[in-house]
Amino acid sequence: MRAHHRVVFDVPTLFIVLATAWSAFVIELVLESARTRGRELVAFGSVLAAPRGTAGVWILCAVSATAALAMVTAVAYARGRRLERRMAAELDGRWEEISERSASDATRIRLLSWRVAELQTLVNRLGDDRAARRSGPPRLVVVPDSPEDVASGR
Repeated sequence: MRAHHRVVFDVPTLFIVLATAWSAFVIELVLESARTRGRELVAFGSVLAAPRGTAGVWILCAVSATAALAMVTAVAYARGRRLERRMAAELDGRWEEISERSASDATRIRLLSWRVAELQTLVNRLGDDRAARRSGPPRLVVVPDSPEDVASGR
């Protein structure tokens, strides 16, 4: 669906509206049929059926159960869809965080590899300087005598 289209009713809302309409019809049916003690099924002033015996009561019970089931199903579906959208948003956020972290890790690795090469160059230069000093004439380091050494004759 394109972004510029606007959805007036989404599916969960439509299910809740239909379940509410069915429940309103069933409430009207049960209330009006209860006045006849279940001998006739009446809705909105019209007799829909006239079952024999206690069948009317059982029909009203079954119709009431379907209304309750429709409402529970519609609300559960709506909650499930809302949870699904929330989980998708959280998952998108986590993937974004992971991709940002991997990009920063890649940048850090490139920086470290450049730094390692620079450090290796410095180590090589220091090694060359050390080798040059060792190959030259030995240096004599003169340490002045301490006054105690002079006094003791060492």
